[in-house]
Amino acid sequence: MKKLLQSLFILVFIAGAAMAQERTITGKVTAKEDGNPLPGVTVKIKNLRSGTQTASDGRFSLQVPAGSTTLEFSYLGYVAKAVNIGASSVLNVVLEADNEVLSEVVVTALGIKREAKALGYSTTTVKADELTAGRSGNIVNSLAGKVAGVKILSSGGAVGAPANINIRQATTFTGSNQPIFVVDGIPIDNQSNTGGSMSVNTGSTMSNRAIDLNQDDIESVTILKGPSAAMLYGSRAAAGAVLVTTKKGAKGQAGRVEVSSNYNIINNNRYADYQNTYAQGNAGNYNAFSNNSWGPKIVGQEVTNYLGNKEILTAYPDNVKDLFKQGYSLQNNLTFSGGTDKNTYYISYGNFGEKGYLDNNSLYKNNFTFNGSSELNKKLVASVSAQYIHSNSTNTQVANQRANPLFDAIAWPRNYNPANYPFERPDGSNFTPPSQVPNPNYTYWNSAGTDNPLWSIKNNPFKQEINRVIANLAFDYKILDWLSASYKIGVDNWTNVSKLINAKGTNNNQSANRAGSIIDNTTNRTEISSYLNLTATRKLSEDFGLRVLLGNEVNYRNLNQNQVRGNGIQDPKNFNIANTLTYIPFNSISEQSLIGFYADISLDYKQFAYLTFTGRNDISSTFAQGKNSYFYPSVSGSLVLTEAFPSLREGGILSYAKVNGNIAKIGREASLYNTATYFGTAGPSDGFGPNMIFPFNNVAGQTYNDGAGNADIGPEFTTNRELGLQAKFLKNRISLDFTYYSTLSTDVIFSVPKAPSSGFGSILSNAGKLKTSGVEFLLSGIPVQTKNFSWDIAVNWTRGRSKVIQLAPGVPFIGNGGFTNPQGRIVEGLQFGTLFGQVFNKINGKDVVDANGRLTGFNTQLQVIGDPNPQWTAGITNTINYKGFSLSALLDIRYGGDVYSRTVTDLRRFGAVEETGNRDRLYVHNAVNANGTPNTTLITAEQYYADLFSASAQEYAVFDASWIRLREVALSYKIPGTVFRGAPFIKGINVGLNGRNIFMYAPNVPHIDPENNLLGVSNGQGIEYNGQPQTRSFGASLRVTF
Repeated sequence: MKKLLQSLFILVFIAGAAMAQERTITGKVTAKEDGNPLPGVTVKIKNLRSGTQTASDGRFSLQVPAGSTTLEFSYLGYVAKAVNIGASSVLNVVLEADNEVLSEVVVTALGIKREAKALGYSTTTVKADELTAGRSGNIVNSLAGKVAGVKILSSGGAVGAPANINIRQATTFTGSNQPIFVVDGIPIDNQSNTGGSMSVNTGSTMSNRAIDLNQDDIESVTILKGPSAAMLYGSRAAAGAVLVTTKKGAKGQAGRVEVSSNYNIINNNRYADYQNTYAQGNAGNYNAFSNNSWGPKIVGQEVTNYLGNKEILTAYPDNVKDLFKQGYSLQNNLTFSGGTDKNTYYISYGNFGEKGYLDNNSLYKNNFTFNGSSELNKKLVASVSAQYIHSNSTNTQVANQRANPLFDAIAWPRNYNPANYPFERPDGSNFTPPSQVPNPNYTYWNSAGTDNPLWSIKNNPFKQEINRVIANLAFDYKILDWLSASYKIGVDNWTNVSKLINAKGTNNNQSANRAGSIIDNTTNRTEISSYLNLTATRKLSEDFGLRVLLGNEVNYRNLNQNQVRGNGIQDPKNFNIANTLTYIPFNSISEQSLIGFYADISLDYKQFAYLTFTGRNDISSTFAQGKNSYFYPSVSGSLVLTEAFPSLREGGILSYAKVNGNIAKIGREASLYNTATYFGTAGPSDGFGPNMIFPFNNVAGQTYNDGAGNADIGPEFTTNRELGLQAKFLKNRISLDFTYYSTLSTDVIFSVPKAPSSGFGSILSNAGKLKTSGVEFLLSGIPVQTKNFSWDIAVNWTRGRSKVIQLAPGVPFIGNGGFTNPQGRIVEGLQFGTLFGQVFNKINGKDVVDANGRLTGFNTQLQVIGDPNPQWTAGITNTINYKGFSLSALLDIRYGGDVYSRTVTDLRRFGAVEETGNRDRLYVHNAVNANGTPNTTLITAEQYYADLFSASAQEYAVFDASWIRLREVALSYKIPGTVFRGAPFIKGINVGLNGRNIFMYAPNVPHIDPENNLLGVSNGQGIEYNGQPQTRSFGASLRVTF
């Protein structure tokens, strides 16, 4: 017993001595960028295996033996740090984000994360702070100027205006050239009720549906530029893909609450330069009913206005400017996020409101978002993502119609002040002059029949209510260490209930005899997608690795549109469609499905050489049975030169170099219901009198459609070849990314003529070819970097051209947007969408004048008047950081690309702008007489501008739309954490200022901002037609984190 006690005493003494040599180090690890705690940081004792990890609050506790002097801290995405322990037992550590490491992982198709060095194709990621810098209300507009190879064209400044996004030009003729949008792995709709296009003669703004997304919920947007990058999404990704990743919570993250608000004021970006010397009228004579400003010089003389009242003739320089008010937008957000060791959550509510610069134009939107995940066991993880969006909007009508307030107002006579005259009668009705006889009851002066623009703004609205759900449910199961399975199913469903009012008394294309009309429309679209994937990742040997993905996609789309048009409004104040006399119903239901099977096999050698083979087989319901299955492959590769040949890094100049390339082929679906010929409502006529309208005498009449279906049509195929080089220099201070691509689309589907003896006028056929090629260039660098100061600069540059290689015999052109004149066309041998219009008769390239010196006669065929495709585009981003301040600015540059402007046409032919104001001289057309001799006949300014800018001819209203614009500026300040010591519940406060479209230089386009497209989210571009001008905005923001 004595020996046992002695032994126990010795053991206790030894343990006590050992413990006396150890000590406990505690502390907290936080992130440098926001001061938030970092959970899961590995804390190790240098040269020993013992260590620990930080808890959810970033705190740790570790027993450190005597003699150990250094702790090592490491965390994914952050720069590892070794810290000297010293004499203190408390050690608080700040880790800095490793931007180089973070940039090495890229989200690719199907949400798969891959190392950037392994990719054989081009991608670009735009992060959240870059996306929201300018505070645009439309995510597509927020990408403008930021990505090489991506062209953004807004349709104008209307509230909710659609924006067109195009990646590497066109790949088809009549189908959509818009990329597929994918949110958290599930395709969503970015079209509008009309499939993206806008009517040129009726209606109002139709937003692209990506406008529904709340940009403050978005973590990043990744652009997959070519078929090789996007082909796992199948047929719909022939034009590329836009991958939207929303914000999530993080495991072990303490609960975080964030409140943010941003307010912007909105104004018209550019006003015309008006002349204010000459009044309403023609040939120097005053006419109170004329829409021209070719009247007498304004010298304070007395005239009789259209009401029959005497008034002093006065110029009103701001009469057009006063039509536009100061608009605003307000975005508020509230988010909750966090996680435990097994679960994550992100909950947000966003409220957005915008009041446009025209009265009765607004958009109000509410977004609710939930993202969550749960580790159900060691092998199974479930995640869910759900968004609900509700919005209401009211818009003024647009396009080539008299209900468009800018159809007249943009060129108002210089003596007209709308504030001096009533725009409606006491009962709210309008009364426009049927003749040029003054009447005190008139509500406008225009005897041509146009309504007072103020009356149109008030009484002819277009109202929409959107309800939308975007949701997905996913399961990831780890079968073995090297083998996993995943399944995701998602839905995108939206319903748009709209009402278009053409008030009783209005004069437009949808209100015959001013009787008024109401169009009630309900459109519902549902898309359901599911993905089942099996992924294997194994090392085949010490040098070789293998990654295999096998998967299946099932996609279903349904569009259901119900519309009733009621004509003849009875009670002018009642806009229920039951208050109309006659009804025209319309219904359209379409369904389509796509089933795809795909494989992606990637080999790597020593993780510096990669080779990937991809194949996909689609089965599409848009083709006839037996012809609805089609396969397409791709191969891509990359070689990291600096890892294959380490000596390249010697000398410290070259830090990283990679070459990559790919060849990919992708099939494209046909449009719906084109494999058969269908009946439609008959409307026979003799070509002279009115059509017979069925039902007639209670008898229905149907006839075969003139265009025959074709059961033999197959998919269009687009083949892409791409080569790329990426390099970094001077310890990654300078980066270079260069890509060349060439795309050939074959078997393009369109209608070709059919022999009249067949009974049909045309038939669909795989007959076209389209070739696109271009280069993309990105240069970025850090010219200056010190402890407290850094300056980053990035320049992207793109040149791309799309040439029509082949149409079909008997098809001289395909129209792709506009009017009969002007019109964008697809013509063999020309650039895609070349503009055609009416031009004057010419002799040896010179216009021809008559005996009076006036331009006379038009060419019987429309001629090329311009190319809307820019020669090249560029974006230059500068970011300066100093302590807590950050200043960024984006220059958006476009060189070349033409635009036809009806607005400039009207401003000049009506004599409203300054260049028409020199009327003390005579003019002469640069033309020839009918016999070919030079023209020397003098004419007046009114005759000169009326000839050149006739509404019937377009050639002199086409302008080079090159621009340099300061697209975005953002200044933010992160208030130091020391300010909140008295309020520890506050984790951070950021304040900021922002601006969009701050400055524009467009030297070749007079009076308008050329970023205006009548044709919306369609293939057409280059036509501006009395559109609502682009906007300029300035704002301030506040974000508080708790």
